[in-house]
Amino acid sequence: MTTKIRQPKGMYVLAFTEVFERFSYYTLSFLLVLYASSPISSGGLGWSNERALELVGIYTLAAYTFPIIGSYIADDYIGKGKAVIFGGFTIILGHFFMLFSKNESMFYLALSCVALGTGFFKPCMPSLLGDLYKTNDNRRESGFNWYYLGINIGAMVAGISGGLLTKEFGYPIALASAGVGMTLGMLVFFLGKKHLVLEFTKKSKRVKEVQKKHMTKIQKKALYCLVLAFVFFAIWTTVYNLAVSGTLSLYIEKFTNRTILNYEIPTTFFMSLESFTIIVVTPIITFTLAKLALKNKYPHFFTQMNFAVFVSVLAIFYLTYLSYIAKDISDGARPFEHYQIMAFIILLSISETIISPVMMSAISIMAPLRFKSLFQSFYLASFGLTSLLAAKIGSHSLHAPFETFMIVSIVILTSGVVYFIARPKMIKIANEAAKDQK
Repeated sequence: MTTKIRQPKGMYVLAFTEVFERFSYYTLSFLLVLYASSPISSGGLGWSNERALELVGIYTLAAYTFPIIGSYIADDYIGKGKAVIFGGFTIILGHFFMLFSKNESMFYLALSCVALGTGFFKPCMPSLLGDLYKTNDNRRESGFNWYYLGINIGAMVAGISGGLLTKEFGYPIALASAGVGMTLGMLVFFLGKKHLVLEFTKKSKRVKEVQKKHMTKIQKKALYCLVLAFVFFAIWTTVYNLAVSGTLSLYIEKFTNRTILNYEIPTTFFMSLESFTIIVVTPIITFTLAKLALKNKYPHFFTQMNFAVFVSVLAIFYLTYLSYIAKDISDGARPFEHYQIMAFIILLSISETIISPVMMSAISIMAPLRFKSLFQSFYLASFGLTSLLAAKIGSHSLHAPFETFMIVSIVILTSGVVYFIARPKMIKIANEAAKDQK
């Protein structure tokens, strides 16, 4: 096992690329429900809250399930390098079309381009990062933590710039500006590609050799454990999507007192708090894990995921409590205070800081070599598939918030307990599979 602390240069290339790509994606993600639901007189499209949430759910579903197709094409036909390049430039084109998004046809065309481009770009990035490390490299999970930090720097900047640009120039300009971020991301990728393990052909010789081999019994068991981990992760992403895929944005915009010192805070600023929390917490987590590793007490990735699920339980129960004490949920009412919503975002963000990079790392270790990009796309699809469910839950919560969030709280608490019971067996199988790959 390597003892080097310094990360490979390619990790920084991919992390910086993600800063700009996620700036692009989250500018659109944060503004979409607000743009669709705002009155025409305020520069929006004038849709109902329910229709706006449905749009966000469908768009997020597309953006996070298209990677299944994109990763398959990347793995079997064009290679990860070409997939990233095609995806990046398609995203840029989509944001350009946002300049004309008052036309409904152009609006849907823009969303389609961004979703399609994300389908090729996004699953290849964590797969490229995993290719920089050997199976037993103890820098791997720290590398994914720093990579995830890059994602959240981009998301934090998106929340701030998106709110300011919308206030000054309107929604179409703010949405189109995200294309500038994607352009910078592609520039970073091109300048640093010499530090990456890129495949610009159909399949690498290494993949062809692995395809001839059959999976061992223990590797199959490990794959089943990974699939089970996906189930628990999908339950967590449902709660996550309540926060980032429109529902919480509507609660902040319409039902939260956002005024501090006579200044009304833009809704997207609250969404930046998620990324700010992750940026602050990530160094603490990586430092703590490094100390535990020196003491041979490094927690297994399944243990870290289980802990993150329990943190999210605290977050959703707190949101349930807030909805219980709220007297009125209707347009014009402001039953929530800004600091209450901020506390929920911070709690959920802490769980995200732990679970998301660990899930990507687990995939890079446990997924079959020929399907690593495909399994990274399944990771993304978990967000997409549950976003539609979260949109339905969010629409229902607008009329019965306490009852809705209480049911969600009970479900995720139950999943955390089941995960805790199954975890020892899952860890044993994962460790045996890791030895089998050496």
